[in-house]
Amino acid sequence: MRLSDRVLVHQVHPVKISADVTASLASNILLWRAHPRAAAAVRVALPVAGSVAVLRLADLDALARTRRGRWVRSHMPASAQAVRLAGDALMAVGARRRSPSLLAVGALVIAAGWAHPWWPHRSTRRAPSCR
Repeated sequence: MRLSDRVLVHQVHPVKISADVTASLASNILLWRAHPRAAAAVRVALPVAGSVAVLRLADLDALARTRRGRWVRSHMPASAQAVRLAGDALMAVGARRRSPSLLAVGALVIAAGWAHPWWPHRSTRRAPSCR
């Protein structure tokens, strides 16, 4: 499997998801309590460590053949990943400002990123030209 496919598939590995969720929760708590340096370290270090561990140790070829692996390969383009990242940033801002509503909006944006298959898509077919 190509590295780009491995990087995509590793996003649905349970260890990677756990690292991301744990980092977000811990970082948001630290931001809420006004510890921005510790929050930034946690928000970056845990997901990176999770990615390194999964990319080096997990059987991503087997994961790619599962329902989750097939789903992420066909429904998680870069645009959806960017939406998820933007949602995480909104959650961080919400935690820093102690705003439950911004935290909730960030969580909804992350959910929207995961819901990419249900986004409205433009047709790639061209309309017939009128000449």
